[in-house]
Amino acid sequence: MVGGSQYGGNTVGGDFSQEEVDKHQRTEKYKEWGKYAAGAAAIAGVVGATAYGVHEYRENKEEEREEKEREEQEKEREQERRRHEQEERQKQQHQQQQGGRHSPGHDSAYGGHQGNQGHQGSQGQGGFRPPAPMGRPPYSFDANDVRNANPARSSDNSPTPHEYPQLRQVGSDSTIKMGSIISLKHNMTGRFLHTDRSHSTESGSNQQLVFGFKWSPDENDWWQVLPANHDVPVPGSVVSFGTQIRLRHVETGRHLHSHYNYRERKSGQNEITAYGDQGHSDENDHWVIERWGDGAYGQTWGSHEVVVLRHYVSGMTLHSHELLISEDVQSVTCFGPGNEENDKWRIECQ
Repeated sequence: MVGGSQYGGNTVGGDFSQEEVDKHQRTEKYKEWGKYAAGAAAIAGVVGATAYGVHEYRENKEEEREEKEREEQEKEREQERRRHEQEERQKQQHQQQQGGRHSPGHDSAYGGHQGNQGHQGSQGQGGFRPPAPMGRPPYSFDANDVRNANPARSSDNSPTPHEYPQLRQVGSDSTIKMGSIISLKHNMTGRFLHTDRSHSTESGSNQQLVFGFKWSPDENDWWQVLPANHDVPVPGSVVSFGTQIRLRHVETGRHLHSHYNYRERKSGQNEITAYGDQGHSDENDHWVIERWGDGAYGQTWGSHEVVVLRHYVSGMTLHSHELLISEDVQSVTCFGPGNEENDKWRIECQ
């Protein structure tokens, strides 16, 4: 037996053996060590959580930095593209001052039909001005100046073949030709020019609606470049800016078309439709292809160029904007003189 002793504030009386006393001491020490271990584990947990948080913070900051770099690079590319466009416009203006452009009106590849070609534009202090179609007053862009299609320039009794071979671009060839298959991407909104049999106009014309659809082309976004009615170029002929063309929708066989008297419901602007078929077409299907900014009449149309499509009869241009008719149905109209950002289109080839 042992006498009373003091161990950590606990008195052990004389009724305990030495072995029991030693066991009690070890138990007390284990409790103290357990407290230390639990504290150490808690500290380790905090340290681990902190380290994980630091890691996540660093990863997030790295992602933000990379995203910012991508945005800066995209901004630089866009600025470079705009500088290039400005330089090209200035170059064209300089060339015009030195000698001007030449009309392709008598080019034998177009059968000598001068009435189906663009004419020399006037270059004044107001910049590029589109030429007046043959036999018509200068473009006024006045919606009240209603101009009707000439019945003599329809497909009736036209020598123009109803069909042209469909041409796909090969390799790095960027030249647009009679028969080329293209899609048109609206430069500002990125949507592709689209039509299908399930959408019709709400204006009363009851024609097939043309609109801006998705941001990547599908089977209903492809159009074939064709000559104007009564023009007979050789299939595969190079197309020059200033040429009148038609665009036939590959999937439905209808032509890109506009007219007066029917307005797109939401914008109040002249509507764009898909009209006719392979055997039926009129002058309201005729469009003059121009390079954005300077027209570039007489120069070869390349798929890398930003273009304007000018409706031959009205003088107004193919136009789109952020206005939605319904979900994924973006309004496309015929509107204005063609000097807005919303008149710019880019070409993709099949």
